[in-house]
Amino acid sequence: MQEILEQIFGYLKGIWNKRWYAMGFAWIICIAGWGYVYNMPNQYQSTGKLYIDTQSLLRPLLRGLAIQTNVEQQVRLMVKTLLTRPNVIKIINIADLDLYVEGDQAMNGLIKSLQGKIKITKTGRENLYDISVHHTDPEIAQRIVQATLTVFVENTLGEGREESDSAKKFIDKQIKEYEKRLVKAERKLTEFKQTNYEMLSSGQGYYSQMKSAQSQLEQAKLELKEAIENKIALEEELEDIEDDIESYDLIPSPTSGPAIASSYDARIVTLEADIDNYLISYTEKHPDVISAKRLLERLTAKRSSEIAAYKSSKKSNEDVISADVGNNPVYQQLKISLSQASAVVQTLNVRIIEYEARYEKMKKLVNTVPEIDAKLVALNRDYNVTKDQYNKFLQKRESASISRSVDQTTDSVQFRIIEQPRVIDKPVGPKRILFSSLVLLVSLGAGMGVSFLLSQLKPVFNSVHAISQVTSYPVLGTVSAISSPAQKQRRMMMALSFFLLLMALVAVYSALMAWYYF
Repeated sequence: MQEILEQIFGYLKGIWNKRWYAMGFAWIICIAGWGYVYNMPNQYQSTGKLYIDTQSLLRPLLRGLAIQTNVEQQVRLMVKTLLTRPNVIKIINIADLDLYVEGDQAMNGLIKSLQGKIKITKTGRENLYDISVHHTDPEIAQRIVQATLTVFVENTLGEGREESDSAKKFIDKQIKEYEKRLVKAERKLTEFKQTNYEMLSSGQGYYSQMKSAQSQLEQAKLELKEAIENKIALEEELEDIEDDIESYDLIPSPTSGPAIASSYDARIVTLEADIDNYLISYTEKHPDVISAKRLLERLTAKRSSEIAAYKSSKKSNEDVISADVGNNPVYQQLKISLSQASAVVQTLNVRIIEYEARYEKMKKLVNTVPEIDAKLVALNRDYNVTKDQYNKFLQKRESASISRSVDQTTDSVQFRIIEQPRVIDKPVGPKRILFSSLVLLVSLGAGMGVSFLLSQLKPVFNSVHAISQVTSYPVLGTVSAISSPAQKQRRMMMALSFFLLLMALVAVYSALMAWYYF
């Protein structure tokens, strides 16, 4: 520790020995530094306070009807992007600063300068901003702040309207695109239904329809079997009655003969009644109606042939006496029943043929139906999805139209300038007191540094210990120098002069501080 203290004292003695260099260097730096600080141009600050009110009364009323934009986020984004190059160019044009620059290089320098000078700070209250500018000309500073406020307000409102227009254009474009898709999907679905209308499910599934057709076919076959048995029984009874009647010799009355009738009259009457009943429930193109009409035509033709044959036989055989079978009521009733049974058999045959064709057709298409149903489901799904999106875009367009009307009639953001920018006569900078103090400290430190450097370049032994440490030899003794009174007086004068110069430096500094302060 003793060695460190001795070394420090040795350095201080070396600096003291070179003190005049330190003083001269300090004076040079102070004079140059204080002169530069004094000649620094004054800086004037202009400040404007802006409050942005984003709490509009219409926003809760229009919730769900109009598009709600995040106004606060939009304002924050505008604050961050306010000092971009395009916005700074607008500020320069509004403040007429472009009149003072010529050439692109000067303009670029002005833009960079303004980007560093314009300060936007948010105060403690929400959405309350301070916009301040430092400039050598107070009027220019005021114009820059005013132009910045103008650009901030215009860009915020203009950006909202531009976003609204862009959103409306995008929605209109999407509506046209989805309208084309919807028309295309509707056309595909309609064409598919028209092509496969027979195999599409209507009320029941296709397999249920096929099972129902099979049940109808089996029921018709059973009914046909019953009708054939009934017809056979009627024919046997009719043959028995004819055999019984032929055993009698019936002599007809010469004055009154039998009426001209045929064995098909009853069947024709019954068939006509059946056709009338069919037409109540079915159309002319129903298989039962068509088969009944065909049978009626055949019976009518046979009746005409029978009447013609009867008339011919009567003319050629007037003397032949035949039995009048037609007057037997049991015989006539059996003939009618037989005709009805034959008609039922014919009808059932036609019905079975139709049911068999229908059932066979459905059996052939049983493997194709699932694919058709799957395609129908896919087409319906695509159509419903497209329709839902189309309806959503229509709703969005209505919301966008309402939002645009609201933006045109009212402002969702209210700008209130709390404090207008003013021209301030008193400069706020530069801080000459601080800079002058720093110049003084730097000059003293630099002077001491120069003295220390010179003392190290031309070292002087200031103690016995230093000699012993450098030479590594023991010091046996020292010889003290005895100064004369004149030498002592001269050293005192030199020391006094040094302190006077130092005090003069401090005095000049104090005078500058008083000048700057008052």
